[in-house]
Amino acid sequence: MASFTPDLHHRPRMSSQFNKPNKTATAAAATPSFNPNQWTTRRQQQIYTSKLIQALRRHSPPSSASVAAKQVRETADRVLAVAAKGTMRWSRSILSAGTKVTKKHKKAKVAAGRRRSRRSEIDKEKRKSTVVERKLRVLGRLVPGCRKLAYSNLLDETSDYIAALEMQVRAMTDITEYLGDGGGAQPAAPADRLGTNVDL
Repeated sequence: MASFTPDLHHRPRMSSQFNKPNKTATAAAATPSFNPNQWTTRRQQQIYTSKLIQALRRHSPPSSASVAAKQVRETADRVLAVAAKGTMRWSRSILSAGTKVTKKHKKAKVAAGRRRSRRSEIDKEKRKSTVVERKLRVLGRLVPGCRKLAYSNLLDETSDYIAALEMQVRAMTDITEYLGDGGGAQPAAPADRLGTNVDL
């Protein structure tokens, strides 16, 4: 006669999906979120304008117009990277590049000698790569620190970088118009519209 006594040692095995962590969710949580819309707010533009004016005032008078243009461009980019708060790769690349200026000049001469020997190799790679791959490679060179970035991450970085540059153009346009008017056509300078002083 068959026994109807339940098997107390038998326990159903839980599915492995409850024991193992979700790699997709973990990777998504580790990936920094980006919000290109942050650069479209007037508040963010005012903060950037205030920081830029304060940073430019700290510089000594340039020796020539070309030096002045370079100084303004580098300062504007660095302040923009600070405004991003290191959340994006392009901002961290700009900030780190500021500490490696002297090293770049030393490596420039060595790199120039190697370019000729690598021309044939580069030509072969260009023939093998597709049109899309070449365009992505060019895009990676335009966005700071994104030369070897994955396709999806590169698009995120590009979207945020373009939005940041558009805000930078608007802020610098306001400063230029104010200086062009001699400061008399507007009630307050762009930095004073913020109402607070923000140090770098």
